[in-house]
Amino acid sequence: MVDRAARGHRGQTERVLAVIVWSKGLGKQRLPLELPNATLRVTPENLVMEGTIEPVCWRYAIRLAPDDLNDFLCLMANPITAKFLAEKPGVLFPFIWGVVAIIPRLVFRMFLPGKHAPQTTG
Repeated sequence: MVDRAARGHRGQTERVLAVIVWSKGLGKQRLPLELPNATLRVTPENLVMEGTIEPVCWRYAIRLAPDDLNDFLCLMANPITAKFLAEKPGVLFPFIWGVVAIIPRLVFRMFLPGKHAPQTTG
């Protein structure tokens, strides 16, 4: 939950897709990283999410190496995580549906050559 009123918006606390960064240097202010607004790019070593933290206008970059992503997937597969998600109304089933929905695209991309893959002629 992010308090929009504290971020310069009027209104009550509302659900916003964000990761909260706590700042000690700004008087313990909560700084949301609104992940849906982040840009995503791939480097040879990392998956990189970049964006700006409002209201301070700080640029951030989160770099995830393959091992980081593997560790995150192991965390998501933990029964404790499933229990936590199950206790939150309206979270578990959309999460499961989102995972199931991307499986055909992942399989398709795994078995068909991409734009930059060498093509064989026969």
